[in-house]
Amino acid sequence: MELVKGILKSVIIWALASVLIVFIILIPRDVSYISTDAGVFVDVEYEYSFEKHVAQFVSLYTFIIENKSLGNFSPDYTVGEIIIKTVKLSAMTVIPALLFGYFLGILKGIFDHRLSISKWGFVGKGSTWFFLSLPDFFIVITLQIILMDLFHMGLAPHIDLFGSDDRDNVIMQIVYLTIYPLFYMAAITSSAIEEETGKDYIRTARSKGIREKMIVYRHILANARIKIIRHFNTIVLYMLSNLFIIERFTDYRGAGYYFLNAVYLGPSFAVGSNRNLAMPTLAIAYTLIFTAFILIVHIISLVAVYKSTPYDLGDKL
Repeated sequence: MELVKGILKSVIIWALASVLIVFIILIPRDVSYISTDAGVFVDVEYEYSFEKHVAQFVSLYTFIIENKSLGNFSPDYTVGEIIIKTVKLSAMTVIPALLFGYFLGILKGIFDHRLSISKWGFVGKGSTWFFLSLPDFFIVITLQIILMDLFHMGLAPHIDLFGSDDRDNVIMQIVYLTIYPLFYMAAITSSAIEEETGKDYIRTARSKGIREKMIVYRHILANARIKIIRHFNTIVLYMLSNLFIIERFTDYRGAGYYFLNAVYLGPSFAVGSNRNLAMPTLAIAYTLIFTAFILIVHIISLVAVYKSTPYDLGDKL
């Protein structure tokens, strides 16, 4: 029953958040420009109009109902076709990166914990905190420079670092998106294991002569997994926020790339021009897709936490 309540609450919050985001996207952006008699720009004024805001909603709804589509993106593609194509491209990188970052991060956390009791402890946790302290965008640029230098020295094959038409592009996008989740999960896993290590049931297991590897995998991880699972949502949110920047930087024409194009008005303007979004239907569609993905991941996390609720610790020994 608690699981159903949790899922229902998440769906309601998602619906409200989606409506709010659509409300923001459809805010009218008409402005009045003030200039001198000679046409020199002086100032710009904006006044919110509730009537125009409502008209935006009505216009969008009417357009979708009458055309039974989201309109045309270009003479060759509809908005729907672009969305399907770009979401597939992004899914090819986001889903593998999410899985790699989560599970490899857990393994890295176990590795860090095992090294922490030796003189090489700085190699494990040290490397984790080092990469977490660096902006992953800096790591991406550094990695690209290293790969290009290795190619010029003849030590590595040519790797296509920009674009979205080659297998190399997909692989490199997965690598870029995996960086932060991997080290973040490593830090969380290592911390969760350390919290469990000093507890009574672990000392009892050791007194019974159970091997250390069995204690870590069967007992410690079994009880630390809820703390680890709870951070699944965090790495998804961080990954999606990185997706827009990385796809834009590497010219990977996925959903993040086109979403930025749909909502970015540019750093400059011309007197007399409006500031409305060029493709509000595209921006809304991507917004609903991204938030729906976050909702699905959150529900999976809720179910996993519910299924992983530990029973009597004595039964594990």
